[in-house]
Amino acid sequence: MKLLILISFAIICYSSHGQKAVVQEENFNFSASSNVNSLSVEIPYAQKDFVDSRLKKLLKGWGKHKESKGEHSSLMVEIKDMGKMPFNVFARLTEGNNEIISVHFGFDLGGAFLSKREHPEKYKIMELKIVDFASSIVKDWISSELKNEEKILNQLEKDQKDLEKQKEHLEKQIEDFQKKIIENEKEIKENIDLQGKKKEAIQLQDKKVKKVDQKLKDLN
Repeated sequence: MKLLILISFAIICYSSHGQKAVVQEENFNFSASSNVNSLSVEIPYAQKDFVDSRLKKLLKGWGKHKESKGEHSSLMVEIKDMGKMPFNVFARLTEGNNEIISVHFGFDLGGAFLSKREHPEKYKIMELKIVDFASSIVKDWISSELKNEEKILNQLEKDQKDLEKQKEHLEKQIEDFQKKIIENEKEIKENIDLQGKKKEAIQLQDKKVKKVDQKLKDLN
């Protein structure tokens, strides 16, 4: 139950204002260009394969997607708010020592990579898209974790109920056995009394048999 509370709390915290993904600028190496400006974002909680699949889906929705040696690219991307000129997008996942996944995006606008200083308006547009992308991944991942933990909890609760029913059944058996023991003890006592009377009858009958047998012997 504590784990479910923590997972739910993580969803609420990451969704609340001030806890959303933060986009940062840093130089990064892509296959097309080295040491160029990138927009990076950390995606906590989620596993690398999950983030990679969502990144692929995102870039496929933007343009012609390619993947090579761990790098994703989307070519001839056209986004209305970014202007009429198509551009290319490059993205790569990295994993830090804290096991948090980071995604580096490089936006080749044609001669220059997107930066906050040189392209402030376009930067805001892509920054928002990256924030939404990262936030949705975290929320979806934690939600799936919550469902899994709830499933485990439901099974544990079911097992607990089964154990309680089994205990009740065993206790009922013990109660029935105890009643049966009392009944058997009563029947044993009655049996012993009947055996005593039967032995007396046997002894008496044995004397009669011997007496009649003696009469037969006397005739001879």
